[in-house]
Amino acid sequence: MKGELCRTVTADGLELNGFLASPDGGAPEAGVLHIHGLAGNFYENRFVDNVAGAFVDSGFGFLTANTRGRDYLSDFLCEKPDGTKEYRQIGGIHEIFEECVEDIGAWVAYLRSRGMRSIILQGHSHGALKVTYYLYSKSDPGVAGLILLSPSDDFAHQRSQLGEQFAEAIGVARAMVAEGRGSDLIPAQYFTYPVSAVTYLDIFDDGSRFTMFNLSRTDSREFPELRAIRVPVLAIVGSVDEFFLGTPEKYLSLIEAEVENTPDFVGEIIRGAPHNYLDFEQEIARRIGKWLHSGVVS
Repeated sequence: MKGELCRTVTADGLELNGFLASPDGGAPEAGVLHIHGLAGNFYENRFVDNVAGAFVDSGFGFLTANTRGRDYLSDFLCEKPDGTKEYRQIGGIHEIFEECVEDIGAWVAYLRSRGMRSIILQGHSHGALKVTYYLYSKSDPGVAGLILLSPSDDFAHQRSQLGEQFAEAIGVARAMVAEGRGSDLIPAQYFTYPVSAVTYLDIFDDGSRFTMFNLSRTDSREFPELRAIRVPVLAIVGSVDEFFLGTPEKYLSLIEAEVENTPDFVGEIIRGAPHNYLDFEQEIARRIGKWLHSGVVS
């Protein structure tokens, strides 16, 4: 296996970085794009190493990539239409979800520029929501499969944590925005991660795209993003993942019911594994390798 640092530029001028692993020998014709979760980055989770190996051993290129939501607060080089350059400060604190389409689109184009025409999209946690939303938005015919690692039901988790304070948190965030303080952090009592008031509303206010995995139906009854999936799907969750309600068996069954237009769905539970699969890195790679070898994607 060989690897290289790489970079791409989004349609709105942001420079993003990643790491591409490839098989020794000829250039692969199929590739995988891995997207990290909220305030993550392309190298943080240990399972990425093992999963990269599973794909490369199967003849795929594997690109683990940063988005504009990398880390909590990050500076991004940005080239404006007139050719001048500046730095934009974004990161998970200031990220707006729907802009993920720009990031994923740039990385998909990068893989294609390297000769990889068939692409599997893989996302972890919030990254699973992002790759699902990209596919819904673009209906990209070059996407051959979708891997959802620990997709999170953020609304259910947040309501479970806050109870009656959920509406209070929304009110506080709205007031902050109205007062011109939308870039300030939402009080820590309302959310585990440091995020701005604007980003908190982007995640949890009415009309949020984060309801796409709200399968406990605390805030949503329709799941158009899931019903739009028309490629094979592998969904993996750990049995001690805290970011959805109910049992992992029930959660996977609810996902399967909503991805009714996929030609093939496989749901896997890794017993004892947490949200980030810490200490279960070889097992998640084994499950993905098994799925690849089943021949549902190529």
